[in-house]
Amino acid sequence: MGKKIMTGFPTREKALTDFFQEWEPKRAEELVSLNDCIGRVLTRNLFSSVTLPVCRSSACDGIAVRSSDFTNGLPDTTSWQPNVNYIRADTGDDFPDTYDAVIMIEQAHIQSDGSVILDKDIQVFPGSNVNPAGSTISTGQPLLSAGHLIRPTDAAALCMGGISVVPVRKKPLVAFIPTGSELVTAGMRPRRGEMIESNAIMVTHMLEQYGAETLAFPIVRDDPSALEAAFTEALNIADVVVINGGSAVGSEDFNVRMIETYGQVIHHYIAAAPGRPLMMAVADGKPVIDLPGPMIAAFYGTTWCLQAIVKRILDIPMSKRQTITATTATPAGAHPSIAMLQRWNVTRTDTGYKAYYCNFQKGETEAALTSNALRISPLGEKSLEVGQQIELELLEGTEFLVSETTTLPSGFALPFDDEAQAVGPHTAVGLRASMNTGAQTTEIPANAGEVGDFSAVRITNAIQFSDNRS
Repeated sequence: MGKKIMTGFPTREKALTDFFQEWEPKRAEELVSLNDCIGRVLTRNLFSSVTLPVCRSSACDGIAVRSSDFTNGLPDTTSWQPNVNYIRADTGDDFPDTYDAVIMIEQAHIQSDGSVILDKDIQVFPGSNVNPAGSTISTGQPLLSAGHLIRPTDAAALCMGGISVVPVRKKPLVAFIPTGSELVTAGMRPRRGEMIESNAIMVTHMLEQYGAETLAFPIVRDDPSALEAAFTEALNIADVVVINGGSAVGSEDFNVRMIETYGQVIHHYIAAAPGRPLMMAVADGKPVIDLPGPMIAAFYGTTWCLQAIVKRILDIPMSKRQTITATTATPAGAHPSIAMLQRWNVTRTDTGYKAYYCNFQKGETEAALTSNALRISPLGEKSLEVGQQIELELLEGTEFLVSETTTLPSGFALPFDDEAQAVGPHTAVGLRASMNTGAQTTEIPANAGEVGDFSAVRITNAIQFSDNRS
Protein backbone atom coordinates (compact mmCIF):
# COMPACT_ATOMS: atom_id res chain seq x y z
CA MET A 1 0.00 0.00 0.00
CA GLY A 2 1.48 3.36 -1.05
CA LYS A 3 2.33 6.07 1.41
CA LYS A 4 -0.01 9.05 1.59
CA ILE A 5 1.27 12.13 -0.24
CA MET A 6 1.22 15.01 2.25
CA THR A 7 3.11 17.74 0.38
CA GLY A 8 2.64 19.88 -2.70
CA PHE A 9 -0.99 20.84 -2.08
CA PRO A 10 -2.33 24.42 -2.04
CA THR A 11 -3.20 25.95 1.33
CA ARG A 12 -6.80 26.68 2.23
CA GLU A 13 -6.16 30.38 1.63
CA LYS A 14 -4.63 29.76 -1.80
CA ALA A 15 -7.42 27.38 -2.77
CA LEU A 16 -10.13 29.90 -1.86
CA THR A 17 -8.32 32.75 -3.61
CA ASP A 18 -8.05 30.73 -6.82
CA PHE A 19 -11.64 29.57 -6.53
CA PHE A 20 -13.04 33.06 -6.06
CA GLN A 21 -11.10 34.25 -9.11
CA GLU A 22 -12.95 31.69 -11.22
CA TRP A 23 -16.40 32.01 -9.66
CA GLU A 24 -18.51 35.14 -9.32
CA PRO A 25 -21.41 34.86 -6.85
CA LYS A 26 -24.88 35.66 -8.11
CA ARG A 27 -26.61 37.68 -5.42
CA ALA A 28 -30.35 38.24 -5.27
CA GLU A 29 -32.65 40.34 -3.13
CA GLU A 30 -36.00 39.42 -1.61
CA LEU A 31 -38.53 41.20 0.58
CA VAL A 32 -39.44 39.67 3.93
CA SER A 33 -41.62 40.68 6.84
CA LEU A 34 -40.24 42.11 10.06
CA ASN A 35 -40.83 38.77 11.76
CA ASP A 36 -38.64 37.03 9.19
CA CYS A 37 -35.79 39.54 8.92
CA ILE A 38 -33.80 38.48 12.02
CA GLY A 39 -30.43 37.05 11.04
CA ARG A 40 -30.76 38.24 7.45
CA VAL A 41 -28.44 40.58 5.56
CA LEU A 42 -29.92 43.98 4.71
CA THR A 43 -29.47 44.99 1.06
CA ARG A 44 -30.48 48.67 1.16
CA ASN A 45 -30.04 51.65 3.45
CA LEU A 46 -33.26 52.13 5.40
CA PHE A 47 -34.69 55.38 6.78
CA SER A 48 -37.56 56.15 9.11
CA SER A 49 -40.89 56.83 7.44
CA VAL A 50 -42.50 58.23 10.59
CA THR A 51 -41.95 60.83 13.29
CA LEU A 52 -42.29 59.80 16.95
CA PRO A 53 -43.80 61.08 19.00
CA VAL A 54 -46.15 62.50 16.38
CA CYS A 55 -46.90 65.33 18.81
CA ARG A 56 -45.18 66.07 22.10
CA SER A 57 -45.66 63.47 24.86
CA SER A 58 -45.10 63.02 28.56
CA ALA A 59 -41.55 62.09 29.55
CA CYS A 60 -42.65 60.57 32.87
CA ASP A 61 -45.61 59.30 34.84
CA GLY A 62 -47.33 62.34 36.31
CA ILE A 63 -49.86 65.10 35.74
CA ALA A 64 -49.92 67.54 32.84
CA VAL A 65 -50.38 71.17 33.89
CA ARG A 66 -50.32 74.72 32.48
CA SER A 67 -46.92 76.28 33.13
CA SER A 68 -48.58 79.70 33.20
CA ASP A 69 -50.19 78.71 36.52
CA PHE A 70 -46.67 78.63 38.00
CA THR A 71 -45.46 82.02 36.75
CA ASN A 72 -45.62 83.55 40.24
CA GLY A 73 -44.49 80.46 42.10
CA LEU A 74 -46.38 77.50 43.51
CA PRO A 75 -50.13 78.04 43.01
CA ASP A 76 -52.88 77.15 45.47
CA THR A 77 -53.91 73.65 44.38
CA THR A 78 -56.39 72.86 47.16
CA SER A 79 -59.31 73.41 44.78
CA TRP A 80 -57.75 71.85 41.69
CA GLN A 81 -59.82 69.32 39.81
CA PRO A 82 -58.83 66.75 37.16
CA ASN A 83 -59.54 67.64 33.53
CA VAL A 84 -59.81 71.26 34.58
CA ASN A 85 -56.55 72.28 36.22
CA TYR A 86 -54.56 69.17 35.35
CA ILE A 87 -54.82 65.78 33.64
CA ARG A 88 -53.07 62.46 34.21
CA ALA A 89 -50.25 61.89 31.73
CA ASP A 90 -48.05 58.82 31.99
CA THR A 91 -44.81 58.16 30.12
CA GLY A 92 -45.37 58.42 26.36
CA ASP A 93 -48.91 59.76 26.71
CA ASP A 94 -50.25 62.49 24.51
CA PHE A 95 -52.33 65.10 26.35
CA PRO A 96 -54.51 68.10 25.39
CA ASP A 97 -52.76 71.18 24.03
CA THR A 98 -54.16 73.16 26.96
CA TYR A 99 -51.31 71.79 29.04
CA ASP A 100 -47.61 72.30 28.28
CA ALA A 101 -45.70 70.79 31.22
CA VAL A 102 -45.68 67.60 33.30
CA ILE A 103 -45.05 67.17 37.03
CA MET A 104 -43.69 63.79 38.17
CA ILE A 105 -46.29 61.75 40.03
CA GLU A 106 -43.85 61.41 42.95
CA GLN A 107 -44.10 65.20 43.39
CA ALA A 108 -47.84 65.49 42.84
CA HIS A 109 -50.07 63.84 45.43
CA ILE A 110 -53.64 63.53 44.18
CA GLN A 111 -56.22 63.64 46.96
CA SER A 112 -59.51 61.80 47.18
CA ASP A 113 -61.47 64.98 46.35
CA GLY A 114 -59.40 65.51 43.19
CA SER A 115 -57.25 68.28 44.60
CA VAL A 116 -53.47 68.04 44.48
CA ILE A 117 -50.70 68.59 47.01
CA LEU A 118 -47.44 69.52 45.27
CA ASP A 119 -43.94 69.26 46.67
CA LYS A 120 -42.70 72.69 47.69
CA ASP A 121 -39.45 72.56 45.71
CA ILE A 122 -40.81 71.71 42.27
CA GLN A 123 -40.04 73.92 39.29
CA VAL A 124 -42.45 74.07 36.38
CA PHE A 125 -41.74 75.79 33.07
CA PRO A 126 -42.97 75.36 29.48
CA GLY A 127 -41.89 71.94 28.20
CA SER A 128 -40.68 70.54 31.52
CA ASN A 129 -40.83 66.71 31.49
CA VAL A 130 -42.22 66.82 27.95
CA ASN A 131 -40.79 64.99 24.93
CA PRO A 132 -40.92 67.26 21.86
CA ALA A 133 -42.39 65.91 18.62
CA GLY A 134 -39.75 63.83 16.81
CA SER A 135 -37.53 63.50 19.87
CA THR A 136 -37.59 59.68 19.59
CA ILE A 137 -37.28 59.40 15.82
CA SER A 138 -37.97 61.64 12.86
CA THR A 139 -38.95 61.06 9.24
CA GLY A 140 -35.89 60.45 7.08
CA GLN A 141 -33.63 59.53 9.99
CA PRO A 142 -31.15 56.73 9.05
CA LEU A 143 -32.00 53.38 10.64
CA LEU A 144 -29.69 50.69 9.23
CA SER A 145 -27.12 50.50 6.45
CA ALA A 146 -26.93 47.92 3.67
CA GLY A 147 -24.84 44.89 4.59
CA HIS A 148 -25.98 44.87 8.21
CA LEU A 149 -26.80 41.50 9.78
CA ILE A 150 -30.16 42.19 11.40
CA ARG A 151 -30.52 41.50 15.13
CA PRO A 152 -33.72 41.52 17.23
CA THR A 153 -32.95 45.04 18.49
CA ASP A 154 -32.44 46.18 14.89
CA ALA A 155 -35.86 44.78 13.99
CA ALA A 156 -37.35 46.80 16.84
CA ALA A 157 -35.71 49.95 15.47
CA LEU A 158 -37.10 49.21 12.00
CA CYS A 159 -40.54 48.66 13.48
CA MET A 160 -40.33 51.95 15.35
CA GLY A 161 -39.30 53.65 12.12
CA GLY A 162 -42.43 52.47 10.33
CA ILE A 163 -40.74 49.72 8.30
CA SER A 164 -42.88 46.62 7.76
CA VAL A 165 -41.20 45.01 4.73
CA VAL A 166 -37.43 44.52 4.73
CA PRO A 167 -35.16 44.06 1.67
CA VAL A 168 -32.62 41.32 2.42
CA ARG A 169 -30.09 39.14 0.62
CA LYS A 170 -31.73 35.98 -0.63
CA LYS A 171 -30.35 32.92 1.12
CA PRO A 172 -28.32 30.64 -1.15
CA LEU A 173 -29.78 27.16 -1.53
CA VAL A 174 -27.16 24.48 -0.90
CA ALA A 175 -27.90 20.94 -2.07
CA PHE A 176 -26.21 18.17 -0.06
CA ILE A 177 -25.83 14.75 -1.69
CA PRO A 178 -24.58 11.93 0.57
CA THR A 179 -22.98 9.10 -1.41
CA GLY A 180 -21.87 5.58 -0.61
CA SER A 181 -23.37 2.09 -0.90
CA GLU A 182 -22.32 1.42 2.69
CA LEU A 183 -24.56 4.16 4.11
CA VAL A 184 -27.93 3.70 5.82
CA THR A 185 -30.24 6.43 7.04
CA ALA A 186 -30.45 7.53 10.67
CA GLY A 187 -32.78 5.34 12.72
CA MET A 188 -31.84 2.15 10.90
CA ARG A 189 -29.74 -0.48 12.62
CA PRO A 190 -26.58 -0.95 10.54
CA ARG A 191 -25.56 -4.44 9.50
CA ARG A 192 -22.13 -5.74 8.67
CA GLY A 193 -20.39 -3.42 6.22
CA GLU A 194 -22.85 -0.57 6.77
CA MET A 195 -22.46 2.88 8.31
CA ILE A 196 -25.07 5.36 9.50
CA GLU A 197 -25.14 8.50 7.36
CA SER A 198 -24.54 11.27 9.90
CA ASN A 199 -22.95 14.07 7.89
CA ALA A 200 -26.17 15.48 6.43
CA ILE A 201 -27.57 16.61 9.78
CA MET A 202 -24.24 18.17 10.76
CA VAL A 203 -23.38 19.91 7.51
CA THR A 204 -26.87 21.20 6.67
CA HIS A 205 -27.36 22.71 10.11
CA MET A 206 -23.91 24.31 10.00
CA LEU A 207 -24.78 25.81 6.63
CA GLU A 208 -28.06 27.14 7.98
CA GLN A 209 -26.17 28.77 10.84
CA TYR A 210 -23.98 30.44 8.22
CA GLY A 211 -27.10 31.84 6.53
CA ALA A 212 -27.95 29.32 3.79
CA GLU A 213 -31.01 27.27 3.02
CA THR A 214 -30.34 23.57 2.54
CA LEU A 215 -31.76 20.62 0.68
CA ALA A 216 -30.52 17.17 1.72
CA PHE A 217 -30.88 14.51 -0.96
CA PRO A 218 -31.48 10.83 -0.16
CA ILE A 219 -28.40 8.61 0.00
CA VAL A 220 -27.00 7.87 -3.47
CA ARG A 221 -25.40 4.45 -3.94
CA ASP A 222 -22.07 3.98 -5.68
CA ASP A 223 -23.60 3.89 -9.12
CA PRO A 224 -22.49 6.38 -11.82
CA SER A 225 -25.94 6.82 -13.37
CA ALA A 226 -27.65 7.36 -9.99
CA LEU A 227 -24.98 9.85 -8.93
CA GLU A 228 -25.23 11.77 -12.20
CA ALA A 229 -29.02 11.93 -11.94
CA ALA A 230 -28.85 13.36 -8.41
CA PHE A 231 -26.07 15.77 -9.38
CA THR A 232 -27.85 17.19 -12.42
CA GLU A 233 -31.06 17.64 -10.42
CA ALA A 234 -29.15 19.47 -7.69
CA LEU A 235 -27.33 21.62 -10.24
CA ASN A 236 -30.66 22.68 -11.75
CA ILE A 237 -32.31 23.78 -8.50
CA ALA A 238 -29.54 24.81 -6.09
CA ASP A 239 -27.04 27.67 -5.92
CA VAL A 240 -24.31 25.46 -4.46
CA VAL A 241 -23.92 21.69 -4.80
CA VAL A 242 -22.12 19.59 -2.20
CA ILE A 243 -21.35 15.94 -2.88
CA ASN A 244 -20.29 14.10 0.25
CA GLY A 245 -17.96 11.15 -0.19
CA GLY A 246 -16.04 9.81 -3.15
CA SER A 247 -13.59 12.70 -3.23
CA ALA A 248 -10.48 10.52 -3.11
CA VAL A 249 -9.11 8.62 -6.09
CA GLY A 250 -10.53 5.14 -5.45
CA SER A 251 -12.21 2.39 -7.42
CA GLU A 252 -15.71 3.64 -6.56
CA ASP A 253 -14.98 7.37 -6.51
CA PHE A 254 -16.98 8.38 -9.56
CA ASN A 255 -17.52 11.94 -8.33
CA VAL A 256 -14.29 13.43 -9.59
CA ARG A 257 -14.64 12.07 -13.12
CA MET A 258 -18.29 13.09 -13.34
CA ILE A 259 -17.75 16.65 -12.12
CA GLU A 260 -14.94 17.11 -14.62
CA THR A 261 -17.42 16.44 -17.43
CA TYR A 262 -19.80 19.17 -16.21
CA GLY A 263 -17.44 21.93 -15.16
CA GLN A 264 -13.99 23.17 -14.28
CA VAL A 265 -12.10 21.66 -11.36
CA ILE A 266 -10.19 24.46 -9.63
CA HIS A 267 -8.43 22.38 -6.99
CA HIS A 268 -8.45 18.75 -5.91
CA TYR A 269 -6.55 17.95 -2.71
CA ILE A 270 -5.84 20.76 -0.25
CA ALA A 271 -3.15 21.14 2.42
CA ALA A 272 -5.78 20.67 5.13
CA ALA A 273 -6.45 17.49 7.07
CA PRO A 274 -8.52 15.59 7.77
CA GLY A 275 -10.09 16.05 4.37
CA ARG A 276 -7.16 16.51 1.97
CA PRO A 277 -9.12 15.11 -1.02
CA LEU A 278 -11.65 17.98 -0.95
CA MET A 279 -12.40 19.14 -4.48
CA MET A 280 -13.49 22.63 -5.55
CA ALA A 281 -15.12 23.04 -8.95
CA VAL A 282 -17.44 25.34 -10.88
CA ALA A 283 -20.25 23.96 -13.04
CA ASP A 284 -22.93 26.03 -14.75
CA GLY A 285 -21.57 29.05 -12.90
CA LYS A 286 -22.20 27.40 -9.52
CA PRO A 287 -19.82 26.12 -6.83
CA VAL A 288 -19.55 22.35 -6.70
CA ILE A 289 -17.71 20.98 -3.69
CA ASP A 290 -16.82 17.32 -3.23
CA LEU A 291 -16.59 17.02 0.54
CA PRO A 292 -14.69 14.03 2.01
CA GLY A 293 -16.83 11.46 3.80
CA PRO A 294 -15.27 11.04 7.27
CA MET A 295 -17.22 13.12 9.80
CA ILE A 296 -14.33 15.21 11.13
CA ALA A 297 -13.16 15.85 7.57
CA ALA A 298 -16.67 16.93 6.58
CA PHE A 299 -16.81 19.29 9.56
CA TYR A 300 -13.43 20.81 8.69
CA GLY A 301 -14.28 21.31 5.01
CA THR A 302 -17.59 22.90 5.96
CA THR A 303 -15.96 25.39 8.33
CA TRP A 304 -13.26 26.70 5.99
CA CYS A 305 -14.63 26.06 2.49
CA LEU A 306 -18.42 25.94 2.50
CA GLN A 307 -18.70 28.72 5.06
CA ALA A 308 -16.49 30.95 2.90
CA ILE A 309 -18.68 30.31 -0.15
CA VAL A 310 -21.96 31.01 1.69
CA LYS A 311 -20.58 34.14 3.34
CA ARG A 312 -19.28 35.40 -0.02
CA ILE A 313 -22.73 35.03 -1.55
CA LEU A 314 -24.24 36.89 1.40
CA ASP A 315 -21.36 39.40 1.27
CA ILE A 316 -20.59 39.18 4.99
CA PRO A 317 -17.37 38.24 6.84
CA MET A 318 -16.51 34.79 8.15
CA SER A 319 -17.62 34.00 11.70
CA LYS A 320 -15.09 34.33 14.51
CA ARG A 321 -15.12 32.20 17.64
CA GLN A 322 -14.09 33.17 21.16
CA THR A 323 -10.48 32.19 21.86
CA ILE A 324 -8.64 31.25 25.05
CA THR A 325 -5.11 30.24 25.95
CA ALA A 326 -4.83 26.79 27.52
CA THR A 327 -2.09 24.44 28.70
CA THR A 328 -1.85 21.09 26.90
CA ALA A 329 -2.45 18.12 29.21
CA THR A 330 -1.83 15.58 26.43
CA PRO A 331 0.40 15.60 23.34
CA ALA A 332 -0.99 16.18 19.85
CA GLY A 333 0.45 15.29 16.48
CA ALA A 334 0.67 17.54 13.43
CA HIS A 335 2.28 17.61 9.99
CA PRO A 336 4.55 20.47 8.93
CA SER A 337 3.04 20.61 5.42
CA ILE A 338 -0.63 20.35 6.43
CA ALA A 339 -2.99 22.62 8.38
CA MET A 340 -4.35 20.00 10.77
CA LEU A 341 -7.71 20.34 12.46
CA GLN A 342 -7.33 19.41 16.13
CA ARG A 343 -10.33 18.95 18.41
CA TRP A 344 -9.76 19.51 22.12
CA ASN A 345 -11.64 19.27 25.39
CA VAL A 346 -10.98 22.19 27.70
CA THR A 347 -11.50 22.17 31.46
CA ARG A 348 -11.25 25.01 33.93
CA THR A 349 -8.51 24.95 36.58
CA ASP A 350 -7.58 27.21 39.48
CA THR A 351 -4.93 28.88 37.32
CA GLY A 352 -6.58 28.91 33.90
CA TYR A 353 -7.52 26.26 31.36
CA LYS A 354 -6.25 22.77 30.57
CA ALA A 355 -6.66 21.13 27.15
CA TYR A 356 -6.95 17.43 26.28
CA TYR A 357 -6.44 16.36 22.67
CA CYS A 358 -9.17 14.21 21.09
CA ASN A 359 -7.41 11.91 18.64
CA PHE A 360 -10.10 10.85 16.16
CA GLN A 361 -7.51 8.75 14.33
CA LYS A 362 -7.29 6.47 17.37
CA GLY A 363 -10.94 5.73 17.90
CA GLU A 364 -11.98 8.99 19.55
CA THR A 365 -14.27 10.28 16.79
CA GLU A 366 -17.25 10.70 19.11
CA ALA A 367 -15.10 12.53 21.65
CA ALA A 368 -13.82 14.81 18.90
CA LEU A 369 -17.31 15.54 17.58
CA THR A 370 -18.61 16.47 21.02
CA SER A 371 -15.52 18.35 22.20
CA ASN A 372 -15.69 21.99 23.18
CA ALA A 373 -12.69 23.54 21.38
CA LEU A 374 -10.62 23.33 18.22
CA ARG A 375 -7.32 24.46 16.80
CA ILE A 376 -5.80 24.56 13.32
CA SER A 377 -2.11 23.70 13.44
CA PRO A 378 0.07 26.24 11.61
CA LEU A 379 2.20 25.08 8.70
CA GLY A 380 5.63 24.04 9.93
CA GLU A 381 4.40 22.62 13.24
CA LYS A 382 5.32 18.99 13.85
CA SER A 383 3.73 18.21 17.22
CA LEU A 384 2.66 19.55 20.59
CA GLU A 385 4.03 18.33 23.89
CA VAL A 386 2.44 18.31 27.33
CA GLY A 387 2.68 21.67 29.09
CA GLN A 388 2.68 23.92 26.03
CA GLN A 389 0.57 27.07 25.84
CA ILE A 390 -1.79 27.07 22.85
CA GLU A 391 -4.61 29.27 21.60
CA LEU A 392 -7.91 27.45 21.12
CA GLU A 393 -11.19 28.43 19.50
CA LEU A 394 -14.10 27.63 21.79
CA LEU A 395 -17.16 25.89 20.38
CA GLU A 396 -19.20 27.13 23.34
CA GLY A 397 -18.79 29.91 25.88
CA THR A 398 -16.40 29.76 28.83
CA GLU A 399 -19.43 29.64 31.12
CA PHE A 400 -20.01 26.05 29.96
CA LEU A 401 -16.50 24.79 30.71
CA VAL A 402 -16.47 22.32 33.61
CA SER A 403 -14.11 22.55 36.53
CA GLU A 404 -11.19 20.13 36.57
CA THR A 405 -12.33 18.48 39.83
CA THR A 406 -15.74 17.56 41.20
CA THR A 407 -16.85 14.81 43.57
CA LEU A 408 -18.22 11.30 43.14
CA PRO A 409 -21.19 10.36 45.32
CA SER A 410 -20.37 7.92 48.10
CA GLY A 411 -20.71 4.25 47.24
CA PHE A 412 -20.24 4.79 43.49
CA ALA A 413 -17.34 2.80 42.03
CA LEU A 414 -15.81 2.55 38.57
CA PRO A 415 -13.28 0.10 37.10
CA PHE A 416 -9.79 1.43 36.37
CA ASP A 417 -7.42 0.94 33.47
CA ASP A 418 -3.64 1.02 33.68
CA GLU A 419 -3.37 2.22 30.09
CA ALA A 420 -5.18 5.47 30.78
CA GLN A 421 -2.18 7.74 31.14
CA ALA A 422 -1.27 7.13 27.51
CA VAL A 423 -4.78 8.00 26.37
CA GLY A 424 -5.61 11.10 28.39
CA PRO A 425 -8.38 11.76 30.92
CA HIS A 426 -10.77 13.15 28.31
CA THR A 427 -11.66 9.57 27.35
CA ALA A 428 -13.52 6.93 29.32
CA VAL A 429 -10.27 5.07 29.92
CA GLY A 430 -8.41 8.21 30.89
CA LEU A 431 -10.99 9.39 33.36
CA ARG A 432 -11.07 6.08 35.17
CA ALA A 433 -7.31 6.15 35.57
CA SER A 434 -7.24 9.74 36.73
CA MET A 435 -9.77 8.83 39.40
CA ASN A 436 -7.43 6.06 40.50
CA THR A 437 -4.50 8.48 40.86
CA GLY A 438 -6.57 11.21 42.45
CA ALA A 439 -5.84 13.58 39.57
CA GLN A 440 -9.43 14.11 38.54
CA THR A 441 -12.91 13.12 39.67
CA THR A 442 -16.33 13.71 38.28
CA GLU A 443 -19.90 13.67 39.49
CA ILE A 444 -22.34 11.03 38.26
CA PRO A 445 -26.09 11.86 38.50
CA ALA A 446 -27.96 9.87 41.14
CA ASN A 447 -30.37 8.60 38.46
CA ALA A 448 -27.58 7.32 36.20
CA GLY A 449 -28.98 3.80 36.33
CA GLU A 450 -32.18 5.01 34.70
CA VAL A 451 -30.34 5.99 31.54
CA GLY A 452 -29.55 2.44 30.49
CA ASP A 453 -26.78 -0.13 30.65
CA PHE A 454 -23.73 2.11 30.89
CA SER A 455 -20.44 1.67 32.67
CA ALA A 456 -17.73 3.96 31.26
CA VAL A 457 -17.62 7.69 31.80
CA ARG A 458 -15.70 10.55 30.25
CA ILE A 459 -15.62 14.33 30.50
CA THR A 460 -16.41 16.78 27.71
CA ASN A 461 -18.27 19.94 28.65
CA ALA A 462 -20.77 17.87 30.61
CA ILE A 463 -21.10 14.35 31.96
CA GLN A 464 -21.31 11.76 29.18
CA PHE A 465 -21.88 8.00 29.23
CA SER A 466 -20.32 5.46 26.87
CA ASP A 467 -22.30 2.36 25.86
CA ASN A 468 -20.52 -0.72 27.22
CA ARG A 469 -20.91 -2.60 23.93
CA SER A 470 -17.89 -0.71 22.53
